[in-house]
Amino acid sequence: MDLGFCHLFVIRHWKFVILFMLFIGNQKTFSFFQKSLSSGKLNHAYVFSGPEHVGKFTLAKMFALHAIENTPLSLKVEDFGKEALFDLIVLAPEIVEKKNVAKQRDISVESVREIKKNLSLFPYHGKYKILIIDDAHKMNTAAQNALLKILEEPNPTTIIILVTPEIDKILPTIKSRCQTVNFSLISESELLKHFPQNIVDVSTGRPGLSEIIAQNDGELSFRLEAVENLNKIISGSINEKFILAEELSKDISKTSDLLNFWLWEMRKKALFSENSERKNIYAGMEKIQKSLETLKNTNANGRLILETLFLDL
Repeated sequence: MDLGFCHLFVIRHWKFVILFMLFIGNQKTFSFFQKSLSSGKLNHAYVFSGPEHVGKFTLAKMFALHAIENTPLSLKVEDFGKEALFDLIVLAPEIVEKKNVAKQRDISVESVREIKKNLSLFPYHGKYKILIIDDAHKMNTAAQNALLKILEEPNPTTIIILVTPEIDKILPTIKSRCQTVNFSLISESELLKHFPQNIVDVSTGRPGLSEIIAQNDGELSFRLEAVENLNKIISGSINEKFILAEELSKDISKTSDLLNFWLWEMRKKALFSENSERKNIYAGMEKIQKSLETLKNTNANGRLILETLFLDL
């Protein structure tokens, strides 16, 4: 079955539930869904919007499983049993590698049409059948229009959750039929309740990223090296910049994380800089942001984009 190069799967393993139940911060949002589940007043569709790695997908899964089981939402890790997982469907872009460069494919119209067939069936076990579309902004226009048709004829036993850090790429007609829920970065003081200082320093207010770094020493090293790489870009030779651009172009997803980290570090530096230096920092941040958007949203040559950026900083 061709699903348009997307990951479409029904979650059936309890370890998936246990692994992703750490939710930190955004307490107002969490409380909102606690009250919604308690009252039984649930919308048929939501958009979870906010920065990457702040808990959007985590809360979507938690909310979905509690809604399926018709139980109160809590931060406690629970074993829902495999039956509940048959009613939870996740659609997400596939990560593909071409010429040693990793990128996400768009979510295609075929995959959304396949979803429609699945959602037309009654829940297998629980009260609802719930669809989570992760990185929903990666749906192409045809896929979004197909989803719109599903939203225009809501099924009382179906809930759809779109998860995205780029809500501006979701069609207005889709957003108007969903309840938007905004997520924000987490304060350092909140993160320090769960992670050591050295991890919090490089996780840019994102608890999901903190968890990734905590579980992988290589991730911590990657971010510490990122500071050194930023210094190389600013003061290094042209040859060093070309070498670094070639290396980073091999994994665009990872490089996007690195560029976001640079933006975070430069923003912190700007807060303690004189006006003249601050203007230069903001100018550099704008160039990085434009390059980041080009890498994410086009099929342009990643190495050339990075070379141009590094020479321009």
